Amino acid sequence: MLNIGLILLLLGAILIVVEIATPGFFIAVPGTILIIYGLILTAFPWLLENPFVPWIMLFLSFPIGYLTYLIYRKLSPPSPPVTESYEGLIGKTGVVIETVKPYSLEGKVKIDSDTWSATSDVVIEPGRRVIVTGVEGVHLIVKPLKEEEQVNK
Repeated sequence: MLNIGLILLLLGAILIVVEIATPGFFIAVPGTILIIYGLILTAFPWLLENPFVPWIMLFLSFPIGYLTYLIYRKLSPPSPPVTESYEGLIGKTGVVIETVKPYSLEGKVKIDSDTWSATSDVVIEPGRRVIVTGVEGVHLIVKPLKEEEQVNK
């Protein structure tokens, strides 16, 4: 005779592995419910002799699913996406890490913990502090800070 508890365990494990392989598919909760029911039916196979047990399991799957969802949410709280528009960088200061040249996208500027490609009207050497004055496409337009601003910042 085929053991339904083992089948539920196997299906639940497959769903959780698929969720791990493709996060965001939202099948970890049903997979967990199947594993719980599989464990119960493997430990107590005589439960299936009662005609009401499948109905009881069906109705219990909703609160068990909700509790499982809450547990998974606590384990991995959703984090807000990290997005920063280029326009939000205007006025920020940073440090040149690769020489910034006019009409070139090879220059790199570090602002906070992010590195951005940059261009300028003048050549700016690495180590020099700059301020973002504009955005052009996907790179920043910067200008060097004055000497007194270099020391104060």
